Amino acid sequence: MSSASVPVTMADLRRWAQEARLPGDPPPLSDDAALLIASGHLSPGGRALVVRRMSVGLPLPRLTGPYVDLRRLHHAILHLEKQLDTGMIPNVVATVLRTRLSGMTRRRDDARRVVVVGKGVFATSTRAIRRERRENLYLEIDEREKLFTGLLYTPVANLPVGGGVRRAGSAAVDRIAGFVGSLAGRGAAQNVEAWINEALGTDGQPVPAGRGGADFSDGYEALQFVAGHFYDRIQQSPAWRSDFFELQRSAVNLHAELAEIAADVVALRTLRVDLDRARASGGFDQGFADHLDQREAALRPVWTELLTRVHALIEIAQTVESAAVELRILDEYDRATTLDARIDHLVARSGDRELSVDNTRRLSEQVRAGEEQLRIYRDVLQGNIARIAPYAPPMELPERYEPDQR
Repeated sequence: MSSASVPVTMADLRRWAQEARLPGDPPPLSDDAALLIASGHLSPGGRALVVRRMSVGLPLPRLTGPYVDLRRLHHAILHLEKQLDTGMIPNVVATVLRTRLSGMTRRRDDARRVVVVGKGVFATSTRAIRRERRENLYLEIDEREKLFTGLLYTPVANLPVGGGVRRAGSAAVDRIAGFVGSLAGRGAAQNVEAWINEALGTDGQPVPAGRGGADFSDGYEALQFVAGHFYDRIQQSPAWRSDFFELQRSAVNLHAELAEIAADVVALRTLRVDLDRARASGGFDQGFADHLDQREAALRPVWTELLTRVHALIEIAQTVESAAVELRILDEYDRATTLDARIDHLVARSGDRELSVDNTRRLSEQVRAGEEQLRIYRDVLQGNIARIAPYAPPMELPERYEPDQR
């Protein structure tokens, strides 16, 4: 997944979403990608405002650490709450868990304040707020709350799933009781802490996937991660930022494309949950069940279209990464030409210019070949961008999607 020389096919992308697994060890998403994916939880106006602020370089909320750590923190909090709600944890362990949960909750609340009411991002005075609203740059408080909620679910690979208690149920609780009963002396608290780290996995740190690769909670999150990953690769490519692709950069707003992909994924996931609930509550009625099946079938083409948009983003990333190689070669040629001019000056003073002329001719031919290859990359990139169609009106989603169905 990390190599530009290995193309990603639609079949690969569909399989990754269906299995909720990606090959290799992709890096975490950047904060920009996390914010844009989180904006998928906002209203269309709020989402457009986040995209606009990012496009013109205006500030957006930033934490002291990356947003992927906020997702891990929230995941660990939910896991601890679930363990405590069972009521089967021994008191000495439960006390440690509640203390840890309290500290983690405070950290999450601190992050919420930064995102929702943090200083130095959005206007605070009445006059400044009115000005930003006129310029359509002010994100309202309720939209910031939604943005924070979205950031709590930033796509992260290989989240810890906990250990003994979660897997073994009451048998694990019996072992805990025996273990805690054997604790004595000053080392008891430390032993409890060590057991919690090992058995519950509540430190919030990523764990390696058992089969190798990157695992996600579901196919929707996997698809969001793929889109964000290749968005980051495009943004970090020197070729994409070069003058050579200035026209292509102006033809597509990658911030908007990632945000809209995220919004569609959020809508699809929500529809699936609602559809499953409707099926569970009214599936005994055959006519109603048939209607739900029809709505599900109507939604599948939307999923295919979404896969196509993400695949176009992948192809843009791989095209600009290949073009970056050509640009580096041309830069080397430019430096070699400058060096050759200096050699040419010295050789001319001795009356022998043939070596310099031959070298210049060879470099010129190589530069022309490199420029021709870049023109090919530019044409290919233009076709990839055309597939995205960023300014098309958003599609109205039907009722449901399941990732493992074609």
